[in-house]
Amino acid sequence: MKSSNRILTDVDREELEPVIAEMQRLCPDVMARKIPDANVQQAFVLNEVQKEYKNGKFFTLSVGCFEDTAYEYLKAKETGVVGIDPEKNFDLHTYIGKTNKLYDIVFATSVLEHVEDDEQFLDDMCSLMKVGGLGILTMDFKNDYKAGDPVPYTDVRFYTRHDLEVRLKAVLDKNDCEFVDEPDWTGKDRFVYQGHNYSFATFVFRKTK
Repeated sequence: MKSSNRILTDVDREELEPVIAEMQRLCPDVMARKIPDANVQQAFVLNEVQKEYKNGKFFTLSVGCFEDTAYEYLKAKETGVVGIDPEKNFDLHTYIGKTNKLYDIVFATSVLEHVEDDEQFLDDMCSLMKVGGLGILTMDFKNDYKAGDPVPYTDVRFYTRHDLEVRLKAVLDKNDCEFVDEPDWTGKDRFVYQGHNYSFATFVFRKTK
């Protein structure tokens, strides 16, 4: 059985094609602006959210919701999903100071690589989750990346296994969160953007207390 914490590949694109088709059906305008090979990230996130809904979870926050097709799909389905984004209303850290709500699910699709203080971002995500709540992230991944290496112009960094297994895991530990299963970030994808060859990593965790 595949880990929920992994590298997304063409196998995932094939398996998640029904989810991608559903996003295309409900959100055609937003989907038309997306890079087809990158849609696997939103499809993965949406699939994880829908699996959680089967357990009765429903109070969901999308962080970085602008142009996010997983968010747009959930909004179209009238799930009551809440969306925040600096382009629409608030960044995550500002929102923390404006709400006392806690969520069953908090997700951010391909957002973390654009954030300067990613550890604070993850800390803020954890603080908005109920006990038992689910956190879902995807991010740009390149295991041989070193600080200062070139990245796509909107990215701050690529992620490595050390980032995920050590640096960001320490933030989870501090917030009583843990991975939903044993991670396996050893795969590799062939996604190419702006001349950069990299992968998409998933990062799925639960708040335990």
